[in-house]
Amino acid sequence: MIASLQPHKSRWRQTRKTLPVLSLAWLTLVVLISILTPALPLEPIDSVDPEQAISAPSIHHWFGTDVLGRDLFSRILRGSRISLACALAGAATALLVGVAWGLIAGGGSRQRDNVMMRFVDLVDSIPLVFLVILVASVVRGSVIEESGGGLGVFFVILGFVYWTPMARVVRGETISLANREWALAATALGSSPQRILRKEILPNLVPTILVTLTLIIPRVLLFEAFLSFLGLGVQSPHVSWGTLARDAFEVLNPVNTAWWLVLYPSLVLAMSLLALNIIGDALRSDLDPKDATK
Repeated sequence: MIASLQPHKSRWRQTRKTLPVLSLAWLTLVVLISILTPALPLEPIDSVDPEQAISAPSIHHWFGTDVLGRDLFSRILRGSRISLACALAGAATALLVGVAWGLIAGGGSRQRDNVMMRFVDLVDSIPLVFLVILVASVVRGSVIEESGGGLGVFFVILGFVYWTPMARVVRGETISLANREWALAATALGSSPQRILRKEILPNLVPTILVTLTLIIPRVLLFEAFLSFLGLGVQSPHVSWGTLARDAFEVLNPVNTAWWLVLYPSLVLAMSLLALNIIGDALRSDLDPKDATK
């Protein structure tokens, strides 16, 4: 019985090694395309052709066209730039603000820790959708939107939302590491708290930070798509995967089911989210000795 299970276990381990490689290859392709999109021979995202409106995929339009006759393949590729930029904005904010906040809170006095973490609780208690609606209502029609800064404000909102999970994780790990024998020994030898945080604790937090980032990036990517689908995120003339899904939903009806408008943007988004989650699981397995033996 045990011998019969060995081939299945071996194939499962091989699959666990193959899936992260394929996921990394897919994400690398998406990132490269998003970077090289301006240099690629693609139709402009605002190129309207009423005669080709809602055309099915063909040799001229690989992913079909939308209600205005715009090439969907071009819009998906160009939309990857903003979708990935949103994910990177949230990750960068979580990395810079969340790590610094968690280190200072966990490595300081109990009073400072309580004050800083109560602020984190306050930020987490703000309803996200209401916050976006408030900011969007202020930005729209203002000098910020007219100068092209509305998209940057949206990036700031995403980053503001997703730095708190990183701060909580880093703060908890900092408190745990500060009570280890080597940290107490460094304190007894006269090392300052700032030096211990910077030279001793922060390097030991790198695995935890990387794992947490793998959880934050897909959440930001999905949240951007959700807000854009509701019309609260990326606005025209910009395009993202979420706005493409919203455009598809607006033209769907029982008479004319333009399936390609829903399938291709959703498929690209789903594959990217799946790839990020697979890489995150693989990274957690590599960094967790207990999980690596399973």
